[in-house]
Amino acid sequence: MLTFAKHAFDGALDLERDLAGMRVHEIGYLPKPRGGVARWEKIKTLTRRVRFKMGIFGDPRLAAFLPMRRAGLRLAAERRFDLIVATAPPEVTFMVARSIARRTRTPWLADFRDLWFRDMTLYRSWLAATAAGPLNRWLVSTAESLSTVSRGLQERLARYLGREVVISYNGFFSGEHAIAGRPAADGLKHIVYTGRLYPGKRDPEPLFRALACLGPERGHLKVDFYGHDDPWLRGLVERHGVQDCVTMHGFVPYRESIALQRSADVLLFLDWMDVTAEGVLTGKLFEYLGSGRPILALGPRKNSEAAAIIAETGAGVTFTEDGEVARYLKELVSKKRPADVPAGAVARFSRERQAEELLSSITRKAGS
Repeated sequence: MLTFAKHAFDGALDLERDLAGMRVHEIGYLPKPRGGVARWEKIKTLTRRVRFKMGIFGDPRLAAFLPMRRAGLRLAAERRFDLIVATAPPEVTFMVARSIARRTRTPWLADFRDLWFRDMTLYRSWLAATAAGPLNRWLVSTAESLSTVSRGLQERLARYLGREVVISYNGFFSGEHAIAGRPAADGLKHIVYTGRLYPGKRDPEPLFRALACLGPERGHLKVDFYGHDDPWLRGLVERHGVQDCVTMHGFVPYRESIALQRSADVLLFLDWMDVTAEGVLTGKLFEYLGSGRPILALGPRKNSEAAAIIAETGAGVTFTEDGEVARYLKELVSKKRPADVPAGAVARFSRERQAEELLSSITRKAGS
């Protein structure tokens, strides 16, 4: 595994995996600034607006291209590889894979975990998002196979690139949620959300409106948010007057978030609310599926890809209207703790199964 050294601007780095049997080559590409993490955070803050607007063209990880290319060619000289798999973003991984594959005549897979399309971005400028399309098309023109994370993105990529694209969902790690869930000791029904929120895009306001309409039942509910403690979220809670049953806990380590999911009575899932951005399918959905706890999904429509997966697995319900949500909450209060979703119902969405299916697809294509 070839990757670049991680810095503060890469985000949270508390996700640890068992890498036994794998050789990880972490390539440094930036000098370590004086002041450590605090210095990086200051630089991030000062340059955030410009970096976001420039998208890929303002990504500091572009500086990793030459050192990663050198390391990759050195590894390829030591042994022959059957396939190179490059996952983006950041797109510098495609640049490295394309270059190494060309030099070594090795087939490579371009795996899109996100896209550059203008309506798939939150902050990028029109020019940067538009220019990123032709750049990506050129980058992957030599790739043997293409994959992405959702049906919507698959269809859009296939149309844009004029090539077959395979779906490989983000999935969940089997056994990660093996710890037994323990109901809260306060006797309340806990609705838990872990992850990022975006106003108007992935927004919990429909839940707050439903809570505001409840009577005495609201005193038996607790909504717990774990992640960014955004001022706009606190303002939303106050505007709807639901401070008594909504709590923002801030960030917690990844493993703790998994344990919190297992202990939840219900997991809150917020589908992407911009229906024009077809294909947004957050990995959070699969993490929730792996937890085995029932999902309360809120979104603009009941036929989205996320809603279809939730319905297919029997892992929960999707609501689009406040009245539906309010009725669900009243029923939740009156019943016992909901049972786990059967593991077999969600098994096909494990990362192990998804990796097997992707490899099978590549093997079939190579043999055709």
